[in-house]
Formats: sequence, C-alpha cells, structure tokens
Amino acid sequence: MSPDLLSTLPPGRAVALARGETLFRAGDPALGLVLVRQGTLELVRTSPEGRRLVLHRAGPGDTFAEASIFETCHHCDAVAAMPSRMTLYAASDLRRAAETDPTLGWRIAAHLASRLVAERARAERLALPHAADRILDVLHALPSEPDGSRRLDRSWKTLAAELGLSHEATYRALARLERSGRLSREGDGRVRLPAAAALA
Repeated sequence: MSPDLLSTLPPGRAVALARGETLFRAGDPALGLVLVRQGTLELVRTSPEGRRLVLHRAGPGDTFAEASIFETCHHCDAVAAMPSRMTLYAASDLRRAAETDPTLGWRIAAHLASRLVAERARAERLALPHAADRILDVLHALPSEPDGSRRLDRSWKTLAAELGLSHEATYRALARLERSGRLSREGDGRVRLPAAAALA
C-alpha cells in the first residue's frame, strides 16, 4: 500500500495472530481491508476434493480481502503462515471516509486497480500449461541477490499451493528443471537460474 493512501485512511484496529491462527473463514461476515504489518497471511480455499489452494499470499506492506469493502461475507479463509501483525480497516469506516473525502475514494480505487493488475498476472501464470513454466515464471519475478542467486521466501510446498499444483508435481518439475540445467537449488530457498533459462 502506498504511503499516500495509508496516511489518509481512517484509524484501523491492530490484530496479532500466531502461526496457523485464522483471521476469518469462508462465510464469516466481511471485516474490511487488511494491511499486513509483519509476517505472512494466506488466503486459502479448499476444493471439494480436499486440495488446498492458496489464492493470495500477503507479506509486510501488502493488503488483502479488498473485496470485503463491498461484500457482506468472506469467500475463503485467511490463515497466518507465521506469527503476524496486521491492521484491519473496517469496511463501514472506509466507505464513510470516502463519502466525506472523494479524493480518498480515488486513492482506494487506484489501489484496487493495482491489485487487479497483480491478480491478472497471477491468472496468466496459472494458465501456463506446464508446472515447470509456472515455477520459472515465479522465480524470474524474484529480485536477484548480489551473487546472482534468487531467494524464495516460502516453502516449495506453499508455492505449489499458490500455483495450483500438488507438491509431488512441483518436485517432479523441479527435478526436470535441474536435470536440464535450467535451475539449480542451493538450499535456504536459494536458486540460481542460468542465463539460458531466462530466455526460455
């Protein structure tokens, strides 16, 4: 969230969660906009077959549950992936503040538009037909460290859920990428992508 928008929001409520604790579940009354201050929150939906799908993963500075500004209830679960702190801005407070200050409404609209762009990119990633292509797309988006490596800040199992893959399919794809020289894993979530992989 931009500092410009953050400085104009009405007061929020601080919330702290332990790892595995739930902020809300599907069907709960909509709380409002949530800003992560520390830790990681995952928006999760479980399929009828029992597969866990991570719809969104929010870290420090990220927002989620934006739709709850306008919805009456939540459509997924929000679970802390680690000890986390966040600020909850009640939907009613945001709507009232935007009615009083139309420029705030435009700032919120701009923020929602940026989130839409990010979700469109994620949808394009999920549309890639091969697990290896989805994984590479995520890794190429990571910032490069001074030594040229990139660091994944979550487990491969978590990434698999984000990509709509089983963890078995993810590990098979990683093994194929390593065998073909398009990726090497160095531990602690660090990977190295040879220059040729960047052109693939």
